[in-house]
Amino acid sequence: MKSTLNRQPFNYQAALEHIRTEYQFDFASIAMYESDQYHSPIKWQFVDGNLNDRYKLIVLRKGNGLAGNVMKTGKRQVIEDVDQALSMNERLKYPIILSEALTATLAIPLWSGHNVKGVLLLGQRDHKPIPVHADQIDISGKLGEFTEGI
Repeated sequence: MKSTLNRQPFNYQAALEHIRTEYQFDFASIAMYESDQYHSPIKWQFVDGNLNDRYKLIVLRKGNGLAGNVMKTGKRQVIEDVDQALSMNERLKYPIILSEALTATLAIPLWSGHNVKGVLLLGQRDHKPIPVHADQIDISGKLGEFTEGI
């Protein structure tokens, strides 16, 4: 008799909450394609530590904005001080930074196989520094199928 495995979907929300708490960030979010189609919209789908629900209105495009740049390059992007790194006009291209009042961010690509399928964004508010060196944050085994590299 064959046994079938009843696989439960991965709980990204719980994993995100754990990562945010473990690394002591004020905000954490995961942006992914809405469907398996690469031309589908990219949205912030899982959020922890948010101030409001405006993130639900943000639609990202590959190559644009914080998550879009990370998805395009496949590399981490660190903004240690938003005020110094981005002019007011440049901040308009980063709606998640504006809507969540983030003053420091770390964006990590989420690879699945040979493709970047999402972005993990960790952020601080009130000019608090990123709590650990960006290289010390390891997502291996913490977000289901996702890794940081190929």
